[in-house]
Amino acid sequence: MADVTTPVLDIDRVLFLDSRNRKFVEKRSPITARARDARDLLWQIAMILAIIGAVLFLAVSTYKVDSGLGKNGKVVKGVIVSKSQFHQTCRVTYQFNGPPLYVRNADLAYQLCPTLAQGQAVDVLYDPQQPLYSNLKVSVDRPKYPVWPVAIGFLALLVIFYAQFQKFQRERSLCAQGQVICGSMLNKQIEMDRLTIQYRFRVPAGFTIQSEGQGRLQRSNFTYDSQYFPDKPNLVAVFFASEAEFYLL
Repeated sequence: MADVTTPVLDIDRVLFLDSRNRKFVEKRSPITARARDARDLLWQIAMILAIIGAVLFLAVSTYKVDSGLGKNGKVVKGVIVSKSQFHQTCRVTYQFNGPPLYVRNADLAYQLCPTLAQGQAVDVLYDPQQPLYSNLKVSVDRPKYPVWPVAIGFLALLVIFYAQFQKFQRERSLCAQGQVICGSMLNKQIEMDRLTIQYRFRVPAGFTIQSEGQGRLQRSNFTYDSQYFPDKPNLVAVFFASEAEFYLL
């Protein structure tokens, strides 16, 4: 970050639109609050992407097994031994005679639970060559993890993740290239949870820019306590990267 231009900021008299930016101004943080928010959102998207990726892996694995059963499996009669429902999950235990007698568990789409009951006869698909592979026919017809919707959601989120990564990289790069300029607060307005600050500042080229910034009141360091601001706070900190790229800290 470049050195702060004159006049030097008096931190105790600066009204920050986001109080987290004080660390950036005091050079205790390499990034602004806006860059930090971009980074935090990137991590949140990454976590969701990992979860959907795991679901996609399960969907593809289930599809491969069920597809094999659909092509090469044998249909036999079975019976529901037990059923359990918890929130949005449904698990049933079923048995069928291959022979011998096999007992298996299946996690089903939650919508199928009301159609099944303990003791109910059901069609079971199983592979005579590999009896470990079996499933209820109704579950094969209506899989718990449909592949295409999950795959489309994963790809869409991947695009969002890339766009957010680019945004964070840009914000971090700006933090290293820009500078903090001391500005004058012209006016402030508070409406509900919104704080609007009108301000002006002198750019390094010598001319003055007047603008305004908006943010959440709770994120600012504004307070109605006169002891906190014994003098009217009339300074603002402006992050300046170019004449077209600047904002209120």
